[in-house]
Order: sequence, then C-alpha cells, then structure tokens
Amino acid sequence: MVSINIAFAHHKGGTGKTTSCINISGYLALWGKKVLVIDLDPQANATSALGIDKNSIVESMYDVMVRDVKIEDAALETEIENIHLAPATFDLVGVESHLYRTNNRIFILKRSIEGLRKYYDFILIDTPPGPGLFIINGVVASDCTIVTLDPGVFALEGIETLSTIFDDINEISGVKINPQLAILTRCNHTSLFSKMAGKKDPVKEIRKGMDGVFNSVYAVPYCVEVYEAQLKGVPISHYKPKCKAGVAYKKIAEEVMRQDARCKRR
Repeated sequence: MVSINIAFAHHKGGTGKTTSCINISGYLALWGKKVLVIDLDPQANATSALGIDKNSIVESMYDVMVRDVKIEDAALETEIENIHLAPATFDLVGVESHLYRTNNRIFILKRSIEGLRKYYDFILIDTPPGPGLFIINGVVASDCTIVTLDPGVFALEGIETLSTIFDDINEISGVKINPQLAILTRCNHTSLFSKMAGKKDPVKEIRKGMDGVFNSVYAVPYCVEVYEAQLKGVPISHYKPKCKAGVAYKKIAEEVMRQDARCKRR
C-alpha cells in the first residue's frame, strides 16, 4: 500500500478547503480506508473539526516543520475510526519566517511524509490561504491537488491567480502541479422566479468558465448540517450523510477513490 497524497489549495480564504478536506476524509474512512489528515493552517480548523481540543495538543505540525519532529510522533487518533490527524496550533503563524532561513524549505513536508505512505491509503493536506510556504509544501508533497472555490463573482479570476502560483511552484521546485478536480462550495442555485426574470445561475456560469481547466467540477450546496457537524467535531458522513451537502461530498469522495488511476506518481 502506498498512499495517495492530496492537497486542498486556494490562495484565498473561505473557499471551503477545510470543510472539503474533512468531509471527504470522513467518507474515505467510512469505506475502510486509512486516512491521515495534515492540518497546515494556523487557524487549526481541521483540528477542531475532527474533535481535537487544541489545548490538549503536545506536539503539532509546528514541531514537524521547525523541530524535525516526526509526523507519526505528532499524529493523533481521532474519534472517527480510520482517521488520524497531524494537528495544527496557532504557533504555525511564526513558522514561515523560520522556513525562509532553511535549506530545501519547500520539500520539508514531502520528506516528512515519505516514510508514512505505506501505512495510509490517503494523506489529505489542508493548506491555509495565501501564496506562502505552507501551500507550496502542501502541493509539492502531493500527487493530486483539489481546488476549492466559492461561487462568487471573482471565482474565475481566482483560478487564473492560482494557476500563476502553481506555475511559479513548478518553476522553483521542478514539480508539475496539475489540479484535475475543483469543488464549488456553499452553492445556492438560482430560484425559479430569478430564472423567469432572466437572471443567470452563477454556479452554471462559473462551471462554464472552468471548461477545459479541470477534468471534474463538483458543486456542493449550502447546508446548515455541515456547520452543525463541524461544531460536533465529526465529518458530515458521520452526522447527516443524507443531507444535500452530504450526498454531494459522497460523490466527490467516490471520485477521489478513483484518483489512484489518475494521479501520476512523482
């Protein structure tokens, strides 16, 4: 067994990276897959969303990135069977300045997880917003990158910016970043009245603009159950899998299961 490593990335905040990472991990775990979630965001939302009390953490991704602590020593079991978590703490805020003084700083995460790949089916990496060293480490360490977007008016502009960031990463690392899957989160479809009034469906417009950019584009509807699941510290798969967002994330997780044939090993 060799894991598929998947980064969830966007330079913008609030696009649903953490929500998508956690909810996809839930379905993979439900189907018996061994999953490691790596939280690289100083906000530590993935850590909280998997029910881990941030005040109880002894070693975290801060220690992995700065003190050469092994990820397996920082990783925690969660209440969700088959999901382990390499947690984040707010200390990560100060890591980037340290990394800029470190050799091979863009490959730290890649080296850290190399020895773990035989123990997991999937390693999912939640990256923070911003074009910094965390997103670079995340996508460089991954076989595949999933891009998450909000259905706002600037979504397509964000794709162009992200493509530039990926091109820059390719140039400095020699690693080709080729995101094949995109997720539009918190989508509200246009009402019948709006359609009769001639208003366009923003989700359809964005999906049309992404033709040829991604192999697959999924839309996840806004669903209050997702928020409730996060408060309870469990993925939607273990809370309300039959809600609209739960059904959508199940389909995406099924697509992720097929990534084994798509991802090109580096």
